[in-house]
Amino acid sequence: MPDPCLDLEAVRSKLAGPFVRVFSLFKRTRVAGLRAGIAVGDREVAVAVVRKAPGHRPVVVNCVSEQSAEGYADAAVERVLHDLELNRTPVSAVIGAGDYQVVQVEAPDVPPAELRQATRWRLRDQFDFPIDSATIDLFDVPATSRRGRTRMLFAVAARGDAVERIATVVGRATPGFDVIDIPELCQRNLSALLPQDQKGVALLVLREQFAQLVLTRNGLLYLTRRFELAQRSPGTLDFTDANAGPGEAHIDPATLALELQRSLDYYESHFDQSAIGDLIIAPGGTRAAALATALAAETGLRVSTLSLGDCLDMADGVAPPEGWLSCMAIGAALRTDAAVS
Repeated sequence: MPDPCLDLEAVRSKLAGPFVRVFSLFKRTRVAGLRAGIAVGDREVAVAVVRKAPGHRPVVVNCVSEQSAEGYADAAVERVLHDLELNRTPVSAVIGAGDYQVVQVEAPDVPPAELRQATRWRLRDQFDFPIDSATIDLFDVPATSRRGRTRMLFAVAARGDAVERIATVVGRATPGFDVIDIPELCQRNLSALLPQDQKGVALLVLREQFAQLVLTRNGLLYLTRRFELAQRSPGTLDFTDANAGPGEAHIDPATLALELQRSLDYYESHFDQSAIGDLIIAPGGTRAAALATALAAETGLRVSTLSLGDCLDMADGVAPPEGWLSCMAIGAALRTDAAVS
């Protein structure tokens, strides 16, 4: 079968709508300053529209959500996009958590045109789905100042059928659809707006069954890790029992604090960076606030919950959205063409 990473036009012609590689853009007529982001969970679809202008804070001009039960195959996805009348507004779609994986890999010593194919061969045994039919994309891990360190890359492999499904459904619903992003980069887009990002910041997004961590400084993504939340230490009384909502895993703050500290130590030693002192938990709410209090005691970090109003403006009539899915949609809408190398 054709390689979807290298033979885009062959795959694109096979679909009813446009095909896009993870992170890749087709040249389209754009609406200046506007971008929409769509994120789909197990029970909900969220769409955000953000306006960006040089010298001004981004403005969330719309953010809506609707119940959805079948992921990107659900009719709710097309209905929400149609109702917003996005026309040719560029649209970023966020791929689902189970449809991709991210690893760090040494950059192969090959010409740039051969980089993806060479990396594909290196990744053959690192993913739990067939790599031959996967869509591959790469972006740089920030360099370290130490001599002799090999150039490293973040390698993203996405299930080919998932990419085709998103491209077909979203492309049919809105002509501005031009890119598929991963949650880590959407989260990085939010983290880059935080004032703490200038010195380095940790942003932890709580989802139902896991938490996603990104470490950024000056808008660069240094490290990302996913922590499963369902496991607890034997005999531990879980402090979040009263704060977990339907379908949300409980959290052992001591275990999570240990994994966070390991990640922060690696960032500091491997990249020769000063220590990160701020941890931001998103989205806000009772669960996040309780965890923030516990992690502050466990780690000694300055821990707070994310307030979108600290880094974004809301248009008249738009209320700050609740839930991690809306955060992902806003993060996707914050994407810029220069966001990925």
